Amino acid sequence: MKAKMNKFQVLILVVAAMIILSACGSFQVGVETPSSQADMQADEAREQVISPTAVDSELTIIDEVQSETFISAVAWYGKVISAPEGEGDGAILVLAFDVGEIALVGVDPAVDAQIDDLRDKEPPGSDAHFWGQVSCEGEDLANCQLVVDYLRLGGPGTILDPQPIEGWEGVIYNGPPGPRSGGDDYFALSGAFHIQYGIWASDENLGSELESLRDTGTVIKIWGQVLAGSLDWGGAQIQVDRFEPVENPSTQIAPAPEWAAVDDGWLTYINEPYHYQLRHPTTATITEFGVMRFKSEEKPPDMTPEEYMRYLQETYTEGLCVLIENGLGYIYISAPVNQGFRFYNCGLTGLGAGDHVAKTEEIIIGGQTYTANGLEYRYISGGDTLDVHNEFFRLMLPDGTQIEYGATSRNDATFEDYLMKGYDSIRQILSTYEQAQ
Repeated sequence: MKAKMNKFQVLILVVAAMIILSACGSFQVGVETPSSQADMQADEAREQVISPTAVDSELTIIDEVQSETFISAVAWYGKVISAPEGEGDGAILVLAFDVGEIALVGVDPAVDAQIDDLRDKEPPGSDAHFWGQVSCEGEDLANCQLVVDYLRLGGPGTILDPQPIEGWEGVIYNGPPGPRSGGDDYFALSGAFHIQYGIWASDENLGSELESLRDTGTVIKIWGQVLAGSLDWGGAQIQVDRFEPVENPSTQIAPAPEWAAVDDGWLTYINEPYHYQLRHPTTATITEFGVMRFKSEEKPPDMTPEEYMRYLQETYTEGLCVLIENGLGYIYISAPVNQGFRFYNCGLTGLGAGDHVAKTEEIIIGGQTYTANGLEYRYISGGDTLDVHNEFFRLMLPDGTQIEYGATSRNDATFEDYLMKGYDSIRQILSTYEQAQ
């Protein structure tokens, strides 16, 4: 016969069991109590691991541990400089478009070495896109550090695999007026860092809707993918699949750009891949050229000529050589990588027989005075039209940029006409030249 327990005996046993388990520290609803200090530290580390398959928002706070904020960084574009003297030997990422600065370090020695190679490097080749995580102590952005998982050297060029994005929040602004290399508008993220990207939609109607939002201050969330290496604003482009307006933005909105007002109505041309800009009259025409040739001895043995040409054109892009024409004058600007007209004849390459008179002049470019050397020449055939009587000047900037300027070659105007309708304007254009980030 089996012994039977009454209800009172069962209740006593249950209460006793609960007391024993509570004493052992293992009966807490929804909480797992570590059995050692090592277990506690391991749990804290696991709480800080973030591994999203798609980026939900560039600047959304992902996790908070002891008032430390974590932010995901995707294709942040900028250059690396050394920390100021007296502030250690660390590196600082200067974000493009005056977005700000942030300390950075590699996630491992290999990435650290790549960062060191970029440190204080002169353009071209000084910029890169960075991926990783930003950690900030409290709300002070001065106490932020970007831990770089990987980076992509250079601006536009070889495009990385597209990365999906979900619900990025920000606003769309127009770029500066005038012709330029890169996109004509950009998407600026809301949040602590107003990172900027080119924006585009393959759907024509969607693209028109996005264009209508430029400079309106309307905050939107976007879904799609981002391509780093695209020939667009900052060398990266968001390809939008859909978007929706945000009625009550919860984060700081990027301020509208304050493009410099030009009293004389001149426009601004920006050459993004080669880091310079200048102003010009609305009457000027600007033409960009890319790689058109290469030296056979420079071709890698494992590439066909077509493959190497495609690689060069993707790497150096349009804007390698820029021709500016206004009135009867012209300016050629050749990027440092094109020294010796390595990839494109960016200027005069020879003169015919005739009288050649060497000339020099002082010219102001970007607030600095340079000495330009040139020739005034008149061909044997005689006459005074610009196809037989002309001049040009050349100079080299410290970064290796070559500038040539002079009179256009044409048979319907004279050298005297050029002195009145071109001579001054091209020098005024050159005076506005300046390096750009």
